[in-house]
Amino acid sequence: MKAVVIGLFALCSGAAAAEHQQITLSHVRGNVYVVEDDYYLSKENSAVYIGNTFVTVIGATWTPDTARLLASEVAKITQKPIKEVIDTNYNLDRAGGNAYFKSIGAKIISTAMTHDLLQRDWDAMVREARKSYSAYPSSPVTPPDTTFPGDFALQGGRVKGIYLGPSHAPDDIFVYFPEEKVLYGGCILKEQLGNLELANLVEYPKTLRKLKQLDLGYSTIIAGHWSPIHGPELVDQYLRLLALNERQRPGSRHAE
Repeated sequence: MKAVVIGLFALCSGAAAAEHQQITLSHVRGNVYVVEDDYYLSKENSAVYIGNTFVTVIGATWTPDTARLLASEVAKITQKPIKEVIDTNYNLDRAGGNAYFKSIGAKIISTAMTHDLLQRDWDAMVREARKSYSAYPSSPVTPPDTTFPGDFALQGGRVKGIYLGPSHAPDDIFVYFPEEKVLYGGCILKEQLGNLELANLVEYPKTLRKLKQLDLGYSTIIAGHWSPIHGPELVDQYLRLLALNERQRPGSRHAE
């Protein structure tokens, strides 16, 4: 149960409750927008891609209510419908809004691993969430209806889901926008170490090195928490944080 509990409000950041709850949508580059959502106890950043005929949301946000708020922000900048939503992992801040998006006709997309983890842990995650925040909705799981074994491409190849191995959670993916040279790092990349209770600390740095070896050429990274916009140096910054954590971890052969 310990691992399940972490898929609540600590999630990537472990941040304190936000004082002013709101969802904002800001232009990054080309067709890519960043979503900043400070509901509940962990500010999270999602993304939106405005395609030729429809919209893809990357990260379903916390709940059906926050998903509805995001949809209203999207409607302010385009009349194109939201037709795709990517769950970048199975945590509540990335999949909690699935029910609303499905109700408006959007496909919920993920890897097969994320689908299976949501099915397995959803009820337990919601029960634990409600212990910390009683207003969190008690609702059945809305699993992804379109799954891939690993990497996938949407919007005619303009949105690419990339799975490189375990990191913050076993199923976390990157999402890359090749035309804009923007990488959505989700819970994998952020400016602080964040919560590592679900992390595979052996594989995490290997996953980030695999990302570097792909040499995608991104010039901007959207982080999953805290400040949303960073340069490509965020990958090396997070590798340093992981290395420092390993040296300081009790029982580590590197511990001082």
